[in-house]
Amino acid sequence: MADSTDQLSQKEATKKVETSDDSIGREEYILRRRLPKTLPKRKNDVYINMKTDSKAQLARCKKMLDNGINELYIHGLGAAVNRAINVALQLKAQSNGSVEVSANTSTVELVDDREPLDEETEPSQSRRNNSTVHIRVFRPEEPLPPGACGVPSATKVAVAND
Repeated sequence: MADSTDQLSQKEATKKVETSDDSIGREEYILRRRLPKTLPKRKNDVYINMKTDSKAQLARCKKMLDNGINELYIHGLGAAVNRAINVALQLKAQSNGSVEVSANTSTVELVDDREPLDEETEPSQSRRNNSTVHIRVFRPEEPLPPGACGVPSATKVAVAND
């Protein structure tokens, strides 16, 4: 039972890679890309990826907001950063001003395991950095006044002459 839990928490992307270097020779290995250490999975966390359809991810976020969740966190890693931003902006645009967004960016260190296919070569690891975005989508406690979100106010201001 513990093995299946470990397999679920250690999802990996596997890729067969061939390298060629004249001084070393040719070697083949399997590249396993580990997932980063993630934030705890809360009911209001949504992790955006490139495998799931973006419309489905947007619909999931909308459903969460419609079901009474007032604060939602959208997370994107690497290539999914653009998609996470897109989902958050679509939520804001479709909410008619009832939802605001706040974004933070960071960099995480990822570890790749290289497992050689021959028994003579030692396994190795490589480290790389990847960009992440964490977007808070929330309903403000009080509606913002017109013009506070970059939208010009429709009211005219009278100027007093001396």
